[in-house]
Amino acid sequence: MVNYDIKEGLGQVRPQWLLCLGLCCFSDSLAGVDICQEPTNYSHLSVAYYKHAESSIERNLGETRQENYDVDLLFTSGNKWVFGAGHRYTILNVSQLELQTNGHLHTFFLPVHRQAQTDRGSFRLSIAPALSASSNVMQSPGEYTGDALQLLAALVWGRQLSERMSLRYGVCGDHRFGSYKVYPLISMDWQPHPDWLFELGFPTSRLSYQVSKTLSSLLRIGPDGNEWYVKDRALQKQSQLVYEAVTLEWAFNWQAHEHFMLTASIGRQLHNRYEVTLLDDSRVRLSSDSVTRIGAALEWRF
Repeated sequence: MVNYDIKEGLGQVRPQWLLCLGLCCFSDSLAGVDICQEPTNYSHLSVAYYKHAESSIERNLGETRQENYDVDLLFTSGNKWVFGAGHRYTILNVSQLELQTNGHLHTFFLPVHRQAQTDRGSFRLSIAPALSASSNVMQSPGEYTGDALQLLAALVWGRQLSERMSLRYGVCGDHRFGSYKVYPLISMDWQPHPDWLFELGFPTSRLSYQVSKTLSSLLRIGPDGNEWYVKDRALQKQSQLVYEAVTLEWAFNWQAHEHFMLTASIGRQLHNRYEVTLLDDSRVRLSSDSVTRIGAALEWRF
């Protein structure tokens, strides 16, 4: 890593790279394997845990409780290639309703990012094959079908508009809206001050603030969802479980060491919706109340 003296170094750095440097400083944990988000410029291993409070299902049909375990591994190879692996483990407990699945849901994916820099701006192609299914399917490879496979992809261009403003646009395809969707991506990134960064766009917007050399704060809002191929315990019945929500989250990142970052977060899961099959084979769509969630993450950079 190159360290610049504030007074002498800025004069040696090309203006169009100032915003890029700011973006790297504000990169939030668990960002690198997200297909539709810019990968980090460093290799890292991240683990995270999120716990949702109990949420009431509409018409008093029951309650849901959810936990999430995330693991991300990312390797950078020069400025062109970034490789990674990710695992999302969701535990969904539903009371009073009997789901066809046991509620233990896994998604494994292997992202590959190809990046290029030209005089006109930047370009990125990202692809990630994924396997998304309940635990009883994951434990039985013979049960894998095309319904458990996903292909996540993104095609993104970037352009520097000024010293402190840049534009990113493109298309993404993934399950953050629940069922698979291909949708436009656009983000206007503005850094009016070295400590502040505004990322306004779709599907996700962020506001970042560098509190001190080792502490930063991040406020973000965006969709949160997935789809899993699930089976009953006897592996005789199968269906798709779809979840979609909007996450509003406030996080604090502490750079405890050159190689370690700790993150604590609190947020709200808004507009929670589920499309599930019950044990009696009936297909239902359910909504539950907005709910608070708390999280913690550890990132090791290498």
